[in-house]
Amino acid sequence: MTLITGPPKRLHDDMCGLIVYMRQITNLLPILLFAELLWVLTAGSIPAAPFTTPNYPHPSNTPVSRRDTLPNNGTPGDTGQRVQPTIQTVGLSKLAVCPGTLISVAYTTNGDFRADNGFVVQLVDAENNFINLNEPAKANPLLVTIPANKAPDHRYQIRVVSTSPAVYGSVHPIRILPPPTARVEMPDGGTATTIMPGQSTTLQVALSGAGPWSFVLSDSTQVINTLESPYRLMVAPATPTAYNIIRVSNACATGTATGTVIVNVSENPAPALTLKAPGGGYKVCTGTPFQMAFNATGRYTTGNEFVAQIEGDTGSWTNLPGQAAGSPLTTRLPYGITPGKTYRIRVVSTYPTITSDIAQVTVSTQATAILRPDSIRIEDGKSTDLTIDFSGNGPWFVLLSDGTYENGITKTPHKVRVTPANPTGYSITSAGGACGVGEFRGRAFVQVNVPPSTITTGNLSNRTLCYGSEITVPFTSTGRFYAGNKWIVQAGDSTGRFVSLATTYKDGVLKATINPAFLRDTVNTIRLRVIATSPAVNGTETSLTVLAPNTGQALVMGEAAIRPGQTARVRVQFKNGLPPWSFTLSDGTKVSGTFINPFVLTVAPVTTTEYKITSLSSSCGSGIAQGKAVVTVDTN
Repeated sequence: MTLITGPPKRLHDDMCGLIVYMRQITNLLPILLFAELLWVLTAGSIPAAPFTTPNYPHPSNTPVSRRDTLPNNGTPGDTGQRVQPTIQTVGLSKLAVCPGTLISVAYTTNGDFRADNGFVVQLVDAENNFINLNEPAKANPLLVTIPANKAPDHRYQIRVVSTSPAVYGSVHPIRILPPPTARVEMPDGGTATTIMPGQSTTLQVALSGAGPWSFVLSDSTQVINTLESPYRLMVAPATPTAYNIIRVSNACATGTATGTVIVNVSENPAPALTLKAPGGGYKVCTGTPFQMAFNATGRYTTGNEFVAQIEGDTGSWTNLPGQAAGSPLTTRLPYGITPGKTYRIRVVSTYPTITSDIAQVTVSTQATAILRPDSIRIEDGKSTDLTIDFSGNGPWFVLLSDGTYENGITKTPHKVRVTPANPTGYSITSAGGACGVGEFRGRAFVQVNVPPSTITTGNLSNRTLCYGSEITVPFTSTGRFYAGNKWIVQAGDSTGRFVSLATTYKDGVLKATINPAFLRDTVNTIRLRVIATSPAVNGTETSLTVLAPNTGQALVMGEAAIRPGQTARVRVQFKNGLPPWSFTLSDGTKVSGTFINPFVLTVAPVTTTEYKITSLSSSCGSGIAQGKAVVTVDTN
């Protein structure tokens, strides 16, 4: 009879390759599961085959490994179990790279890999697509090159995978940097300007991509390794010149440059003024400085200055404070101007007298905040709203006297929520709007119904104790107690004097040691209470009986006459102590831990016997024995 141990080795090799290939094709999952099952069923009899396909394991964010039942020594017939292999991608030589850059990838492994195994570095994108960056190798670290055609992105990941068996390593993030771009323009976004011979003007180069950047202007001006964007530079051409960028680069590559600025040079251009007002005009506060940007072209007489003018109610123009030799001009609106009104404003040169176009300026109103004089009553721990009325230009801000601060307020009236712990009066410490700190006034009062703080001492589980015993004292409290409060158990004597006892409080359980120094009697009745320190509150009282230590008593009683063989009873009466009781009779009889009081013993002496207690103890310590019992045995 022929024993068939499995399919030919070639079939097994083909199955290995088929499994790896079908892992790429999700719509063939049922076939994949069947093929992999067949491979596992045959792996115990046929030596494992290496991967033969260039498509290594499919990407996954979770490392995947498999425990294979393979020979420990690589020979058929041995059923030893291999250690589950894992791969950890531990470091990259660069975390941000340009396309085409060479990097090294370090990794660690654990477990058993086959002799024909190789390691491959994979680059995985945000959609979990991947490419292999090298042929299988055993080096560590692995040197690989980032493909030059990869799009810039910060969501790439690098991982190391193995070929035999197929194991996914952990992922490590890597960023592929974008190439640079540059655009040349005027600082105001324009593309042309006019200057006089010998004058200069400013160009602005907006840079994007990964810095630092280097670029070359068409006039051969070079800027190397700048991190500033936008980058501004001065030019002073002698003749009309068109400026553009002929090359821009960064650490990755040469990028794309756009834009052209034309600088005209005129020997005797007519002077002209153009105001650069913001959209919607100026919105300024009375007395607050603001800037007016303008474009002044042409020839002006030496000593020329620029001033701002505002149009009055009668149509006449009045100079505003401040002069400048060029843009921008800093000025301010005069005090006394009507708040909330819109005026017309312009820039004028002095030599020659040239006026700019006209813009509008709206006078912002100083903010006023009024806290409504409410008187509010709330329960302890609750919140309430204070109402503030604003006027003037916002957005507004307000700071209350308790430190509550809110800003960016755009609607009026505005409610501010407060949660006072105690009755509190509120006022406004500061408030304002678009024109800074304004006027504020008003007071409000919030009354907090703070319940009285009380302590109720609960029922004790045991009202009779030995001196020095520890007892749990239950209690309940109402009202407010502060963070620094301490709970203390106190004991009081008949005169009303209380002393604090050694007390512990943990996890809501209050315990105290009953050992007040004022106890003098064998049996003492004391008063017990719980107090608080913050605030100072005395709890209700309860009573407790305390027995002095080592004062228990046992009285032996009994007298009988019996004949030999008969029995008699000995009676022991306990007091001034707590059970359980233990004692020893003079005949050697021992009784331990009894709660019976009185305790009766049956004795059968053969001769006349006197019974006494030779030792006595209870929960409160040792005790004193008194009395005796006599049993007479009549032998006549």
